[in-house]
Amino acid sequence: MKVGDTVRFLNSVGGGKITRIEGQLAYVDDNGFETPMLVRELVVVLPAGHEAAVKGAVKMFDQKAFDDGKKVIKEVKPIEPEPQKVTVPELPVEETSHGDKMNIVLAFEPTDVKHLDKSKFAAVLVNDSNYFLDFTFLRRSAEERGWTVVYTGTVAPNELIDLASLTHEMLPQYEKIAFQCIAYKKDKPFTLQLPVSISRKLEVTKFHKFHCFRAGLYFDNAVLEVPLVSDGVAAKPMEVNASEIKESMVSPKNENNIAGELSKKFKVDGAKKKKPQDPAANPHKVLPLIEVDLHIGELTDTLSGMEPKDMLELQLSTVRRYMKDHSRRIGQKLVFIHGKGEGVLRKAVLELLRKEFPKAELQDASFREYGFGATLVTIH
Repeated sequence: MKVGDTVRFLNSVGGGKITRIEGQLAYVDDNGFETPMLVRELVVVLPAGHEAAVKGAVKMFDQKAFDDGKKVIKEVKPIEPEPQKVTVPELPVEETSHGDKMNIVLAFEPTDVKHLDKSKFAAVLVNDSNYFLDFTFLRRSAEERGWTVVYTGTVAPNELIDLASLTHEMLPQYEKIAFQCIAYKKDKPFTLQLPVSISRKLEVTKFHKFHCFRAGLYFDNAVLEVPLVSDGVAAKPMEVNASEIKESMVSPKNENNIAGELSKKFKVDGAKKKKPQDPAANPHKVLPLIEVDLHIGELTDTLSGMEPKDMLELQLSTVRRYMKDHSRRIGQKLVFIHGKGEGVLRKAVLELLRKEFPKAELQDASFREYGFGATLVTIH
């Protein structure tokens, strides 16, 4: 070894260039610090006079580059595997006997029907047909010349979809509404339907009047319904002059007089004036999905004194009660959430349904919504 050699420490990390040698000791310039080391504990990695002549070339040993490399390695994050995409098959479309004639309704549902002046209104589109609808919902105020798109999308057969949430301040923008759609069926032949393009004038004053909101064909709660298509034909709204209905007629004692006067004027069918008591009597009813969580913590506030068999009996009695309560609602769908677990509850629920309700249709609920832990039941 001689002065000017670049060396590396054998028994520790580091190295540098020899500045002087005294006997068996060599003094090494290690990042500005002169470190005495025994000659036998050093190894020459670059003799003096052999430094790289090419600009940018890397030395056989570069302590700074070595230290920087360690820092870079520490900052590298492990590569995480990409999550596997799970393809969830679509549930088969269940058609109704009347669904090949399109019935489309726009409904406005108040959040607080008792305080209409403060309420918001959910605009809901009801597709009472066996067709998928690719549609566009538009609005226009009286001052505007052009239309503005509110919602565009697809609604499945016999389903409803939320379009917008309206406040009283927004209602003047909806004095005129328009609806356009094309109808089709997936994976099967169907009768070609004409494209729908209709516009309606929306009487915003009705949103302030309690008697304009009532339960209809598709809702048990009070809503303002605007028919768009009835049995495949674009519906014509019945225009009523509000000035002809006096506020005094709203009193309970004059309720029958109101019904009588309106029946004479607009030829209302007496059979349609009453709300059907039995949902099964109305084939057009869009029945909302009912979810029943069978986890024991959702069924009771305390588990004190309950054995596993008692818990199972409570869960099965809950299934039995819901099935009996809705046994006459043809087409009603119920989802019983039993969890995956060891499969004991799922097996017991399926055995009960097959034994006591053999006509009901059973299938796994949507994997996207419930995973493997729920059963979908359709009343027949």
